[in-house]
Amino acid sequence: MKPWALVLSGGGGRGLVYVGVFKALSRLNLTPSFIAGTSIGAILGGLYCAGMSPQELDTFVREEFDLRDYLEGITFRLGDGAFFRFLQAQEALNHLSRGRGIDSGKKILEVLKRFTKEKRFEDTSPPFACNAADLLTGKEVILDSGPLAEGIRASMSVPGIFAPVSFPPYLLVDGGILNNLPVRIARKKGYQRVIAINCSPFTSVKPEDLPTGISVFFRALAVAGNDRPIHPKWDIPDLEIRIPQKHSEFDFSQREELIDLGERTILKGEPLIRQILTAWHFPKKPSPKVFEYSP
Repeated sequence: MKPWALVLSGGGGRGLVYVGVFKALSRLNLTPSFIAGTSIGAILGGLYCAGMSPQELDTFVREEFDLRDYLEGITFRLGDGAFFRFLQAQEALNHLSRGRGIDSGKKILEVLKRFTKEKRFEDTSPPFACNAADLLTGKEVILDSGPLAEGIRASMSVPGIFAPVSFPPYLLVDGGILNNLPVRIARKKGYQRVIAINCSPFTSVKPEDLPTGISVFFRALAVAGNDRPIHPKWDIPDLEIRIPQKHSEFDFSQREELIDLGERTILKGEPLIRQILTAWHFPKKPSPKVFEYSP
């Protein structure tokens, strides 16, 4: 089988499907030669490339993962009632007025260092890269060298929620703002066969789909990232697997359901995946295929 690249989109909690994606690929004996990701795709793609097996990722997400454990704010761990939400809002506003984000990101960085075993990008197998957005220049930055945990931390820094990461000469935030499906990274690395998993494909929504401030915030980020020029040579995968979901990007509670959804999607798309990976000839201009799984 020819070398191929796997690209993982951003999408917050929706990206937990990637655990199931890795499990299915392992079951089918399909191992990517390179992985690129952004935001949640950078987190789970980076952990996989740092040496966590699909089963270890599954155990971690199902049994140990709770986003509140990785946030510094005390009120986020108190409860979910109206009174506690009021305290959380007060704490968030205090952080935003005094710093660059609700959360400094120091605690989650330590967690990433522990799970990546403080590896560098150069140590990953398969090789891994992620993107981030530079607040100073407005440009997309590709991270493929240096400390892995710091790179993932930059790629997942949702503006306002996590403080940006200083990577001189850059000040970096979530890469999905500029490019939520970073196929370009794989193309620039020379990969002719690129399969992209999009856990948060952009679609039109209704007003009632945006009931809260956080839903409006994430929608605004999606709108900004969607309205960018697409270059056929660099930005189009050979196969885009879309996994549309109804869950909010900030909902990390549906772990079992999302892992199962990711696994079922890949198994259902196996014939098309193998067709892409075994094709003898690829045209200079990609003729992209799209597979969308409807449970």
